[in-house]
Amino acid sequence: MTKRARCPQCNRAIVACFCDTITQIENELSVIILQHTSEVKHAKGTTKIVELSLNNIEVFVGEDFTDNSELKEKLATKKSLLLYPQENAISPSDLASQINENSDIKLSDYQLVAIDGSWKKAFKILQLNPFLSQIPAIGIDAINESDYRIRKSSRSDSLSTLEAVHSVLTTVEGDKFEGLLTSFKAMVDFQIKSMPKDVQGRY
Repeated sequence: MTKRARCPQCNRAIVACFCDTITQIENELSVIILQHTSEVKHAKGTTKIVELSLNNIEVFVGEDFTDNSELKEKLATKKSLLLYPQENAISPSDLASQINENSDIKLSDYQLVAIDGSWKKAFKILQLNPFLSQIPAIGIDAINESDYRIRKSSRSDSLSTLEAVHSVLTTVEGDKFEGLLTSFKAMVDFQIKSMPKDVQGRY
């Protein structure tokens, strides 16, 4: 049986390729994504859109990163902020205010660390990598309803990795990241249109 042709850039089947929707965006706040292995080839995943769109991003794939020297070195180069909901998390607007009020602080001194996976898988990555708990947390200023209609979550405050990263970057750098949502919507719409007619109505 012949395998379906895949796009060499986004690694999706040609019919599902979203590369023509990608907009290149320069981000001053660099991004690191720790992607659970199960998400790499997931048809509904959003990290590839973020990776192809941002010019200042690195993606590390795995579950246990304790022996990943490349990641450890990367984390040591800047002040890292872990994108995860915690009570003591700084808000993106607070970070922006600190930078605006202090000329000695630059946004480029920081890097955003996001975990790509379900809540269960993200929690497992945190448990397997205790060093992540030492990174100060950053949250999201306001949780709007996710447009990630094609994947269900047990939590009402769930956002896709793309939506969460977009929210933080938009708060601290401005409205130049709308291209992320354009590609995201195109991917979501394609997935829904590919479903049987009786299933589409649920989304």
